[in-house]
Amino acid sequence: MNETIATGLRQPEGPVALMDGRIALVETDESRRCLTMIAAGARREICRPGGRPTGLAVDGDHCFWVAGGPENSLVRVSPEGRTLQVIEGGKDGPFLSPNDLAFGPDGLLYMTDSGVRISDLLDGADINPDFFQVPYNGRVYQIDPAEGRVLRVLATGLLYANGIAFGPDGLLYYSETLTGKIHRQIVGGRQELFAQVMQTPAVKALRGPAGMAFDRNGMLYCAIYGQGEICLVDPGGKITGRIRTNGARPGNIAFTLDGKYALITEQENGVLERIAAPRPGLPLHMPSV
Repeated sequence: MNETIATGLRQPEGPVALMDGRIALVETDESRRCLTMIAAGARREICRPGGRPTGLAVDGDHCFWVAGGPENSLVRVSPEGRTLQVIEGGKDGPFLSPNDLAFGPDGLLYMTDSGVRISDLLDGADINPDFFQVPYNGRVYQIDPAEGRVLRVLATGLLYANGIAFGPDGLLYYSETLTGKIHRQIVGGRQELFAQVMQTPAVKALRGPAGMAFDRNGMLYCAIYGQGEICLVDPGGKITGRIRTNGARPGNIAFTLDGKYALITEQENGVLERIAAPRPGLPLHMPSV
């Protein structure tokens, strides 16, 4: 059993380890929809930015970037919880369903958009049984955080774009949940298939690759939502192992700042799990804006 370090969470997502030892995350459930801080196992709500927050990143000014703000926006929030900036979309139109975030080595912010309206995906609190048939146009955006604008659309047409991360090789990686694919690209270059982590598409039940993080050796750790595991993929795209989670719905993963542990948000039990990292985690980019 993995160690559980926080309980009582409502659909937790987007964990980020902070410099002071706290862990920031968002809670997606409609009863909260908030930015939350975990310290010594205790939960403290920082703010409710509006919308349905699903992704989180932290910049070098200690501000939070929340994917899934009001009207499907991207929101920058101060350390105290005050909204500083709202980005609603690009030249091609508004965001549809912002999902996950990662700062790049270039200081820019990268965001996946699942590409499906939540009203099409969900039937009340449950997954729409026809979820595989609804229209998807998952995207990956490159965003200038200082100017608050979309610079480029790096990928389109994905069947539920989800997790996003930069590897130690400087390449951009992102997951496509319903197909089980993990893609990568030189930023602005051609998309290529990096790994296939499910043998068959998720047709009957919502499952597949979600949030991701790298260790310093280039091993990718990918949460497989609906299968209760973290899939380990080596730099060549080969699956080399799987780590079980205590619940079936891990949504995202991040390393502690010392790289010794991996933090997993698990939605079935509403908890934050912790596992000893087989190898040290790769530090995140946290540029000043």
